[in-house]
Amino acid sequence: MRIPPYITASTLLGLCVARSVHQHGHEQFHNERREALLARNKLESSPTANVTCGCTTVWTTWYGEPTLIQPAQQNSTTSQTVVATQTSTLAASSKPEAPTTTSLPPPVHEAPTTTSLPAPVHEATTHAQQPAQSAKEAAPKPASPVQKPSAIAAAPEKPASKPQSSKQTSPITTSGSQWSMTYSPYTSSGGCKPSSDIASDVALIAQKGFSAIRLYSTDCNGLNAVATAALSHNINLILGVYISASGISVARPQIQEIVTWATANGHWKGVEMIVVGNEAVFNHYCSASDLASFVSEAKSAFSAAGYSGPVTTTETIEVLTENKETLCPVSDIAAANIHPFFNGKVTASQAGEFVASQLTLLESVCPGKQAYNLETGWPSKGQANGAAVPGTWEQSVAVEGIKSAAGGKSAFFSFVDDLWKEEGEWGVERSWGCSHLF
Repeated sequence: MRIPPYITASTLLGLCVARSVHQHGHEQFHNERREALLARNKLESSPTANVTCGCTTVWTTWYGEPTLIQPAQQNSTTSQTVVATQTSTLAASSKPEAPTTTSLPPPVHEAPTTTSLPAPVHEATTHAQQPAQSAKEAAPKPASPVQKPSAIAAAPEKPASKPQSSKQTSPITTSGSQWSMTYSPYTSSGGCKPSSDIASDVALIAQKGFSAIRLYSTDCNGLNAVATAALSHNINLILGVYISASGISVARPQIQEIVTWATANGHWKGVEMIVVGNEAVFNHYCSASDLASFVSEAKSAFSAAGYSGPVTTTETIEVLTENKETLCPVSDIAAANIHPFFNGKVTASQAGEFVASQLTLLESVCPGKQAYNLETGWPSKGQANGAAVPGTWEQSVAVEGIKSAAGGKSAFFSFVDDLWKEEGEWGVERSWGCSHLF
């Protein structure tokens, strides 16, 4: 049956909550990298080493939700994606990965359309299991040894004073249409950037006009290097506790690392939000109930150390909808990663409106709570995903659209191209760097 080209708002909401099908490829890269480093650190009698970033999206829901992805294996597997659309939009997305292809030549620039998106075509979707890969094979070969996190599980024996409270009446402060930029402190080869390079990157983000920077975990000395630079440029921090395939037990030490960092500094100044987990339920790294308990555990630890700002988790809208009774009560704000590119019916010129409509839907999932998009953008290189075409021109159109329609509540993905990643599905995973567009 042919679905009419224009659909009503009520139908769009129905499509928005339809069950999603997607899979990550970048996730395994970090999980195995973590396992390799944990093994090495164990020999060195180090309690733990958190080496994750959770910063990549390759597969997504048909309605545009992103998710962390495991890197493409040597024996690539195939997978068909259920694509569908939800609402019309004019904007851009964040920075996931996929198979490489050259970007299409710039089309003639046209004014963004605001017509309703065509009705989605539901296709049968299957996911082939990617072959397992050893930690040694998955780990990158950085130019210099990977740095250990500056703070490990134990807090200082005699803190000078209890960290000052970060309580805010309005938890999030935005800078017009540019709220946040995602950032991973890695070199092009996958190692940890030196503090001097991190300081330069953060200074540039501040110069571009962003009011916050989002981190995914505590690795690569991010708490100290990024936080120090951010505070010197008056940029707020969105800290992350990353949950990998190893589960919550491996993620738990990151809570203490954050508490230790705040205790050592004597304040939580500049910490605007803490995100516990990044699509952990969707990736089956933990159950919704276990995640809710972990978020509550983290909130208690942060509160005891003087933090009173918002703590949340981020999932796909579909996962939040299915588990809203469990996840919404423990989340101070409603958060999701919204990527227009992974909806095969959304064009670059529609990206902004798409993101805005998804934020509206997100607000309805957790009534009474502010909704934020914690990852969004558009790739500059790669293969087309239906109507979603990567390219430098398309990226600029999409990012501008997202900025105009929802930039004040979106974290743009990502600061620069992540050359250390696998190219992934559609060859886009390395090509989400967008700071040059601001």
